Amino acid sequence: MKNKQLAPGMHDKLFKRAHSIYQIETKVANFLMASRINRIDTPMVEYAGVFEDEFDNHNYHLFDKHGDLLVVRPDVTQSIARVVATTKVSLPVKFSYSGKVFRNHDELKGLQNERTQAGIEFIGFDPDRAITEALDLAQASLKLAGVDTYRLELSHAGILQPIFDQFNEAQVALLSKKISNKSITGLTEFVRQYPSEFDAFLVNLPHLFGQAETVLADAKKLVTNSDILAAFAEIENLSHNFEQVTVDFGMLAKRSYYTGLMFRVFSDKVPYAFLSGGRYDKLFERFEAGAVSAVGWALDVDAIYEEIREALVFDGGSL
Repeated sequence: MKNKQLAPGMHDKLFKRAHSIYQIETKVANFLMASRINRIDTPMVEYAGVFEDEFDNHNYHLFDKHGDLLVVRPDVTQSIARVVATTKVSLPVKFSYSGKVFRNHDELKGLQNERTQAGIEFIGFDPDRAITEALDLAQASLKLAGVDTYRLELSHAGILQPIFDQFNEAQVALLSKKISNKSITGLTEFVRQYPSEFDAFLVNLPHLFGQAETVLADAKKLVTNSDILAAFAEIENLSHNFEQVTVDFGMLAKRSYYTGLMFRVFSDKVPYAFLSGGRYDKLFERFEAGAVSAVGWALDVDAIYEEIREALVFDGGSL
Protein backbone atom coordinates (compact mmCIF):
# COMPACT_ATOMS: atom_id res chain seq x y z
CA MET A 1 0.00 0.00 0.00
CA LYS A 2 1.30 3.44 -0.90
CA ASN A 3 2.37 5.63 2.02
CA LYS A 4 0.18 8.72 2.04
CA GLN A 5 1.56 10.26 5.21
CA LEU A 6 3.98 13.16 5.54
CA ALA A 7 7.59 12.13 4.82
CA PRO A 8 10.00 12.17 7.80
CA GLY A 9 11.54 15.57 8.44
CA MET A 10 8.93 17.40 6.35
CA HIS A 11 6.33 19.76 7.76
CA ASP A 12 3.17 21.43 6.52
CA LYS A 13 3.12 25.17 7.19
CA LEU A 14 -0.27 26.73 7.76
CA PHE A 15 -1.76 30.03 8.88
CA LYS A 16 0.55 32.05 11.13
CA ARG A 17 3.68 30.03 10.37
CA ALA A 18 3.16 29.99 6.60
CA HIS A 19 2.23 33.68 6.49
CA SER A 20 5.10 34.79 8.71
CA ILE A 21 7.81 32.74 7.01
CA TYR A 22 6.71 34.08 3.63
CA GLN A 23 6.76 37.65 4.98
CA ILE A 24 10.25 37.24 6.46
CA GLU A 25 11.64 35.73 3.26
CA THR A 26 10.05 38.44 1.11
CA LYS A 27 11.20 41.33 3.32
CA VAL A 28 14.81 40.15 3.37
CA ALA A 29 14.89 39.26 -0.33
CA ASN A 30 13.44 42.66 -1.31
CA PHE A 31 15.87 44.48 0.99
CA LEU A 32 18.88 42.71 -0.54
CA MET A 33 17.72 43.53 -4.07
CA ALA A 34 17.10 47.15 -3.01
CA SER A 35 20.73 47.16 -1.81
CA ARG A 36 21.72 46.66 -5.46
CA ILE A 37 22.58 43.00 -5.08
CA ASN A 38 21.65 40.94 -8.13
CA ARG A 39 18.89 38.38 -7.65
CA ILE A 40 19.67 34.80 -8.71
CA ASP A 41 17.43 31.72 -8.74
CA THR A 42 19.07 28.34 -9.22
CA PRO A 43 17.38 24.99 -9.94
CA MET A 44 16.02 22.91 -7.08
CA VAL A 45 17.56 19.79 -8.68
CA GLU A 46 21.16 19.55 -9.93
CA TYR A 47 23.64 16.86 -10.87
CA ALA A 48 25.09 15.27 -7.74
CA GLY A 49 28.59 16.41 -8.71
CA VAL A 50 27.66 20.01 -8.00
CA PHE A 51 27.38 19.17 -4.29
CA GLU A 52 29.36 16.03 -3.57
CA ASP A 53 32.47 14.16 -4.67
CA GLU A 54 31.33 11.02 -2.88
CA PHE A 55 27.81 9.82 -2.10
CA ASP A 56 26.42 11.82 0.85
CA ASN A 57 23.49 10.11 2.57
CA HIS A 58 22.39 13.43 4.06
CA ASN A 59 21.38 14.59 0.58
CA TYR A 60 18.15 13.70 -1.19
CA HIS A 61 19.04 11.72 -4.34
CA LEU A 62 17.11 10.71 -7.45
CA PHE A 63 17.91 9.50 -10.95
CA ASP A 64 16.95 11.15 -14.21
CA LYS A 65 15.69 9.15 -17.22
CA HIS A 66 19.28 8.63 -18.40
CA GLY A 67 20.33 7.09 -15.09
CA ASP A 68 22.39 10.10 -13.95
CA LEU A 69 22.43 10.79 -10.21
CA LEU A 70 20.75 14.04 -9.17
CA VAL A 71 20.51 15.88 -5.85
CA VAL A 72 17.76 18.09 -4.45
CA ARG A 73 19.85 21.08 -3.44
CA PRO A 74 21.10 21.09 0.16
CA ASP A 75 22.85 24.43 -0.31
CA VAL A 76 22.48 27.40 -2.67
CA THR A 77 26.11 28.56 -2.48
CA GLN A 78 27.43 25.63 -4.49
CA SER A 79 24.77 26.15 -7.16
CA ILE A 80 25.84 29.77 -7.50
CA ALA A 81 29.48 28.70 -7.75
CA ARG A 82 28.47 26.39 -10.60
CA VAL A 83 26.78 29.30 -12.37
CA VAL A 84 29.82 31.56 -12.01
CA ALA A 85 32.30 28.87 -13.04
CA THR A 86 30.40 27.55 -16.06
CA THR A 87 28.87 30.68 -17.57
CA LYS A 88 30.19 34.05 -18.73
CA VAL A 89 29.27 35.93 -15.54
CA SER A 90 31.76 38.77 -15.12
CA LEU A 91 33.57 39.17 -11.81
CA PRO A 92 33.33 40.73 -9.33
CA VAL A 93 29.63 40.09 -8.80
CA LYS A 94 27.13 40.17 -5.93
CA PHE A 95 24.20 37.77 -5.77
CA SER A 96 21.22 37.47 -3.43
CA TYR A 97 18.76 34.61 -3.27
CA SER A 98 15.97 32.97 -1.31
CA GLY A 99 14.30 29.59 -1.53
CA LYS A 100 14.12 26.02 -0.25
CA VAL A 101 17.06 23.77 0.66
CA PHE A 102 16.87 20.12 1.70
CA ARG A 103 19.09 18.16 4.06
CA ASN A 104 18.27 14.68 5.38
CA HIS A 105 18.82 14.73 9.15
CA ASP A 106 18.68 11.85 11.59
CA GLU A 107 14.98 11.27 12.33
CA LEU A 108 15.65 11.04 16.07
CA LYS A 109 16.94 14.63 16.13
CA GLY A 110 13.53 15.99 15.12
CA LEU A 111 15.04 18.55 12.74
CA GLN A 112 13.29 19.87 9.64
CA ASN A 113 14.73 18.50 6.42
CA GLU A 114 13.14 21.24 4.32
CA ARG A 115 14.09 24.81 5.22
CA THR A 116 13.74 28.26 3.70
CA GLN A 117 16.88 30.34 3.31
CA ALA A 118 17.74 33.84 2.16
CA GLY A 119 21.29 34.91 1.58
CA ILE A 120 24.06 36.62 -0.33
CA GLU A 121 27.28 35.70 -2.14
CA PHE A 122 29.98 38.28 -2.93
CA ILE A 123 32.39 36.80 -5.48
CA GLY A 124 35.70 38.28 -6.62
CA PHE A 125 35.83 41.23 -4.21
CA ASP A 126 38.49 42.22 -1.69
CA PRO A 127 37.72 39.73 1.13
CA ASP A 128 38.20 42.12 4.06
CA ARG A 129 35.77 44.67 2.66
CA ALA A 130 33.39 41.94 1.54
CA ILE A 131 33.28 40.40 5.04
CA THR A 132 32.49 43.76 6.64
CA GLU A 133 29.80 44.63 4.10
CA ALA A 134 28.29 41.15 4.32
CA LEU A 135 28.03 41.35 8.10
CA ASP A 136 26.53 44.84 7.91
CA LEU A 137 23.87 43.48 5.55
CA ALA A 138 23.33 40.50 7.84
CA GLN A 139 22.64 42.77 10.81
CA ALA A 140 20.30 44.95 8.76
CA SER A 141 18.46 41.84 7.53
CA LEU A 142 18.05 40.51 11.07
CA LYS A 143 16.65 43.85 12.24
CA LEU A 144 14.24 43.93 9.29
CA ALA A 145 13.12 40.39 10.12
CA GLY A 146 12.34 41.46 13.69
CA VAL A 147 15.37 40.03 15.52
CA ASP A 148 16.67 42.62 17.98
CA THR A 149 18.81 40.58 20.38
CA TYR A 150 21.45 38.12 19.24
CA ARG A 151 25.11 37.18 19.54
CA LEU A 152 27.63 37.22 16.69
CA GLU A 153 30.14 34.38 16.99
CA LEU A 154 33.39 34.42 15.00
CA SER A 155 35.95 31.80 14.09
CA HIS A 156 38.34 31.04 11.22
CA ALA A 157 38.92 27.98 9.04
CA GLY A 158 42.63 28.78 9.20
CA ILE A 159 42.78 27.92 12.90
CA LEU A 160 42.10 24.20 12.68
CA GLN A 161 43.36 23.55 9.14
CA PRO A 162 47.09 23.76 9.98
CA ILE A 163 46.42 21.28 12.78
CA PHE A 164 44.45 18.89 10.55
CA ASP A 165 47.30 19.01 8.02
CA GLN A 166 49.50 17.20 10.55
CA PHE A 167 47.34 14.07 10.63
CA ASN A 168 45.95 11.44 8.27
CA GLU A 169 42.30 11.25 7.22
CA ALA A 170 41.23 8.81 9.96
CA GLN A 171 42.97 10.85 12.64
CA VAL A 172 41.36 14.05 11.39
CA ALA A 173 37.92 12.40 11.55
CA LEU A 174 38.60 11.30 15.13
CA LEU A 175 39.98 14.69 16.13
CA SER A 176 37.03 16.51 14.54
CA LYS A 177 34.61 14.44 16.59
CA LYS A 178 36.48 15.24 19.82
CA ILE A 179 36.50 18.93 18.95
CA SER A 180 32.81 18.96 18.01
CA ASN A 181 31.92 17.35 21.35
CA LYS A 182 34.27 19.71 23.23
CA SER A 183 35.60 16.59 24.93
CA ILE A 184 38.41 17.49 27.32
CA THR A 185 39.22 13.86 28.11
CA GLY A 186 38.93 12.89 24.44
CA LEU A 187 41.35 15.59 23.31
CA THR A 188 43.75 14.78 26.13
CA GLU A 189 43.81 11.16 25.00
CA PHE A 190 44.22 12.20 21.36
CA VAL A 191 47.34 14.31 22.01
CA ARG A 192 48.77 11.49 24.11
CA GLN A 193 48.40 9.11 21.19
CA TYR A 194 49.30 11.61 18.44
CA PRO A 195 51.60 14.29 19.88
CA SER A 196 52.32 17.43 17.85
CA GLU A 197 53.29 21.07 18.32
CA PHE A 198 49.59 21.83 18.88
CA ASP A 199 49.11 19.70 22.02
CA ALA A 200 48.59 22.61 24.43
CA PHE A 201 46.13 24.32 22.11
CA LEU A 202 44.11 21.15 21.49
CA VAL A 203 43.84 20.23 25.17
CA ASN A 204 42.57 23.73 25.97
CA LEU A 205 40.32 24.01 22.91
CA PRO A 206 37.07 23.12 24.76
CA HIS A 207 37.62 26.24 26.88
CA LEU A 208 38.45 28.59 24.00
CA PHE A 209 35.04 30.08 23.43
CA GLY A 210 33.31 33.13 24.86
CA GLN A 211 34.07 36.85 25.00
CA ALA A 212 36.41 37.68 22.12
CA GLU A 213 39.07 39.74 23.89
CA THR A 214 39.56 37.26 26.73
CA VAL A 215 39.62 34.12 24.58
CA LEU A 216 42.00 35.66 22.04
CA ALA A 217 44.44 36.61 24.81
CA ASP A 218 44.38 33.05 26.18
CA ALA A 219 44.68 31.40 22.77
CA LYS A 220 47.69 33.45 21.68
CA LYS A 221 49.69 31.99 24.58
CA LEU A 222 49.13 28.43 23.34
CA VAL A 223 50.40 28.54 19.74
CA THR A 224 53.38 29.79 17.76
CA ASN A 225 52.15 28.76 14.31
CA SER A 226 52.16 31.86 12.06
CA ASP A 227 49.02 30.84 10.10
CA ILE A 228 46.97 30.40 13.26
CA LEU A 229 48.26 33.66 14.73
CA ALA A 230 47.32 35.43 11.49
CA ALA A 231 43.79 33.99 11.78
CA PHE A 232 43.60 35.28 15.37
CA ALA A 233 44.63 38.75 14.17
CA GLU A 234 41.96 38.73 11.47
CA ILE A 235 39.28 37.86 14.02
CA GLU A 236 40.55 40.48 16.46
CA ASN A 237 40.48 43.24 13.85
CA LEU A 238 36.93 42.39 12.81
CA SER A 239 35.60 41.98 16.36
CA HIS A 240 36.17 45.68 17.08
CA ASN A 241 33.51 46.59 14.49
CA PHE A 242 30.59 44.87 16.20
CA GLU A 243 28.90 44.66 19.58
CA GLN A 244 28.28 41.43 21.50
CA VAL A 245 30.97 39.46 19.68
CA THR A 246 32.06 36.07 20.94
CA VAL A 247 34.48 33.55 19.45
CA ASP A 248 34.64 29.77 19.30
CA PHE A 249 37.97 28.40 18.12
CA GLY A 250 36.55 24.89 18.11
CA MET A 251 34.03 25.82 15.40
CA LEU A 252 34.26 23.25 12.65
CA ALA A 253 33.57 24.51 9.14
CA LYS A 254 29.95 23.80 8.21
CA ARG A 255 31.12 23.17 4.67
CA SER A 256 34.51 21.94 3.53
CA TYR A 257 34.95 24.89 1.16
CA TYR A 258 35.38 27.52 3.91
CA THR A 259 38.90 28.97 3.92
CA GLY A 260 38.80 32.09 6.10
CA LEU A 261 36.63 33.90 8.61
CA MET A 262 33.46 32.09 9.64
CA PHE A 263 30.54 33.51 11.59
CA ARG A 264 27.28 32.40 13.15
CA VAL A 265 24.43 34.25 14.85
CA PHE A 266 22.72 32.85 17.95
CA SER A 267 20.14 33.85 20.52
CA ASP A 268 18.92 32.35 23.77
CA LYS A 269 15.59 31.22 22.26
CA VAL A 270 16.75 29.09 19.32
CA PRO A 271 19.22 26.24 20.01
CA TYR A 272 21.01 26.52 16.65
CA ALA A 273 22.44 29.32 14.50
CA PHE A 274 19.86 31.22 12.49
CA LEU A 275 22.46 32.90 10.29
CA SER A 276 25.84 31.53 9.24
CA GLY A 277 28.49 32.18 6.64
CA GLY A 278 32.06 33.14 5.96
CA ARG A 279 34.83 33.28 3.41
CA TYR A 280 35.42 30.51 0.89
CA ASP A 281 38.05 30.61 -1.87
CA LYS A 282 38.39 26.99 -2.97
CA LEU A 283 34.81 26.11 -3.88
CA PHE A 284 35.29 27.14 -7.50
CA GLU A 285 38.06 24.59 -7.91
CA ARG A 286 35.30 21.95 -7.87
CA PHE A 287 34.28 23.37 -11.25
CA GLU A 288 37.88 23.69 -12.50
CA ALA A 289 37.72 27.48 -12.29
CA GLY A 290 40.66 28.07 -9.93
CA ALA A 291 40.61 29.90 -6.61
CA VAL A 292 38.28 32.89 -6.39
CA SER A 293 37.80 34.96 -3.25
CA ALA A 294 34.19 34.79 -2.07
CA VAL A 295 32.12 35.67 1.00
CA GLY A 296 28.54 34.74 1.76
CA TRP A 297 25.92 34.01 4.37
CA ALA A 298 22.58 32.24 4.63
CA LEU A 299 19.74 33.21 6.92
CA ASP A 300 17.53 30.36 8.15
CA VAL A 301 14.04 31.83 7.78
CA ASP A 302 12.39 28.98 9.70
CA ALA A 303 14.71 29.61 12.65
CA ILE A 304 13.97 33.33 12.51
CA TYR A 305 10.27 32.52 12.79
CA GLU A 306 10.93 30.44 15.92
CA GLU A 307 12.89 33.36 17.34
CA ILE A 308 10.14 35.98 16.87
CA ARG A 309 6.87 34.01 16.73
CA GLU A 310 5.69 34.97 20.22
CA ALA A 311 5.85 38.65 19.26
CA LEU A 312 3.92 38.16 16.00
CA VAL A 313 0.24 39.06 15.84
CA PHE A 314 -1.84 37.02 13.39
CA ASP A 315 -5.62 36.67 13.15
CA GLY A 316 -5.87 34.22 10.24
CA GLY A 317 -5.70 30.90 12.09
CA SER A 318 -4.49 29.14 15.19
CA LEU A 319 -1.41 27.22 13.94
